[in-house]
Amino acid sequence: MEYDDYISLVAEVNRLRNEVHLFNNEEISENALDDLKHKITQYESQNPTKVSPNSPNFVISGGVAKGFKKYKHTHRMLSLTDVFDQVELQEWEARWEKVVASEGGDRSQISPKYICEPKIDGLALSLHFENGLLVTAATRGDGWVGENVTENIRQIRNIPKEIPDKRKIEVRGEVFMSKPDFENLNRDIIAGKKIGKLGKTGVEGVFANPRNVSSGTIRQLDSRVVAERNLSFIAYGVFVEEGE
Repeated sequence: MEYDDYISLVAEVNRLRNEVHLFNNEEISENALDDLKHKITQYESQNPTKVSPNSPNFVISGGVAKGFKKYKHTHRMLSLTDVFDQVELQEWEARWEKVVASEGGDRSQISPKYICEPKIDGLALSLHFENGLLVTAATRGDGWVGENVTENIRQIRNIPKEIPDKRKIEVRGEVFMSKPDFENLNRDIIAGKKIGKLGKTGVEGVFANPRNVSSGTIRQLDSRVVAERNLSFIAYGVFVEEGE
């Protein structure tokens, strides 16, 4: 791949990702998009001095959709990096060893441990609790600024509205839809019982995959739509404010 081809591919992948994350519009399949991203990753590994600052490997897709207030994250919300084989995993590990060394750490003392778990593919979410109460919920957005979607999140049954901890706590995780619920939703959309993507019913309103449902549902301006879609939440990280 030539440099100009690489730059064009970066622009196209970023456009496709924003279509999915902001407008719930999947022009190509998730696997096809991953293949394009992988081509970018391969080029960058072979040409480290020519990496674009707009590369999808370093820029988080998305932003703030119309109709929602902005929320500035206290800690940047990052996205996952894909690897496709053992060599890429080793290269990733080597890069982080260099990061540790650049911050004064001893690379010889690094002994990484790995935890494997199923990838839940939905919409990244940040929940904020104060005095035991859920006060704010926000999407990742561009990593620094997301959307305040608190009222919609209150419609998700397995997200607690109150916890037995009075400290200021941020819980990060993923909003998702199970495959059985996804199939039931599409059946109801086809039958005209529920509204689908872009506010349509019938075949035109059918969602392509559960991830699109999660992303599109949380960005609904009518929280009643969120309540009827049976979304779930799984947590993967917690921040406790210093001094608490």
